[in-house]
Amino acid sequence: MKKAKKKDLITIAIIIVILVIILLAIILFKGQKLDANSSLVNNLYNYLGSNDLEICNGLQVYSNEEVNYDSLDNETKLCTAYRLLDEDDKSSNDYEGNEENTCSISDNIVFATNNYEDDVCTVEEVSKDELNNTYKQVFGKDISEDGEFLINYNTVCYNSGDNYYCGLAETYTKTFGAEPHTYRTIKDAYKKGDEIIIYDYFLKIVNGECYSSYVNGTTNNNCTNELPENEDDYNIDYDFLKKYGTLYKHTFKQSGDTYYWVSSIPE
Repeated sequence: MKKAKKKDLITIAIIIVILVIILLAIILFKGQKLDANSSLVNNLYNYLGSNDLEICNGLQVYSNEEVNYDSLDNETKLCTAYRLLDEDDKSSNDYEGNEENTCSISDNIVFATNNYEDDVCTVEEVSKDELNNTYKQVFGKDISEDGEFLINYNTVCYNSGDNYYCGLAETYTKTFGAEPHTYRTIKDAYKKGDEIIIYDYFLKIVNGECYSSYVNGTTNNNCTNELPENEDDYNIDYDFLKKYGTLYKHTFKQSGDTYYWVSSIPE
C-alpha cells in the first residue's frame, strides 16, 4: 500500500515537473503573457488603425504580407500620427471665405468653406513638432518626409512652414459601392525582452464575401458559405473569427518608457 502511494506521489511529481517545463518553454518562446484588456495593450492596438474605415485609408497594416515602416506609405503614416494626437495639441480657427466658397490660408493652401456653401472655413492647425512627437511615439522615428495627406475622403492636411493645416478639400472623390465591414479581436499579448507582441484575428466582409486581409486579401469561401444572406443577421463573434479569420502578429519595440510599432504580419 505504501509502495503504491509512493508511486503515485512520484507520478504526480513528474507531471508537475513536466508542466513547469512546458510553462517555462512557453514563456521563453513567446514571452510573459499580458492582460489583453490592459491600457498598455489597447493603446498599442490603437496604433494599428481606426475601425472607421474612412480614416487614414482604413486598416492598411492588415495585408496579405508583412507590413513595416518602410512598406507603409508616407501618407498613411502622417495620417496615423494626426489621428492619434491629443485634442489639446490641435487648435481650430475660422478663415473668411470668398465668392468661390474657398479660403486661402497661403498661396499654396486653399480649403473649401464649411459645407461647401458657408462663409467661413474651419481649419484645424497643429505644429509640426507636435505631430512629429506623436509620429515618433508610434513609429520610433522622426517624420522623414513632409507632405499632404487625407484624413478621410474630403478632409485634407497640408504642411506649410512649422505647421500643418487641415480642412475641407476643394474637390473630393467618393467611391460608391458595397461598403466593407471589418472585424478584429485580440487573441493574446506577450512581453518578450524589449518587445510586446499582440496576436489578433482579422476578417473583412464585402458584399457577402469574406476576405483574408484588408489589403490584397483573397476570398475565403468556407467563411462566405457560413454567412447569412442578410447582413443584419451576421453574428461575427470570437469563435467565428478564430475559425475563419486570419491570425496576425503585431510587433512593438521598446523605446524608453514607451513602445513603437515595428511590423504586422499574417501568421
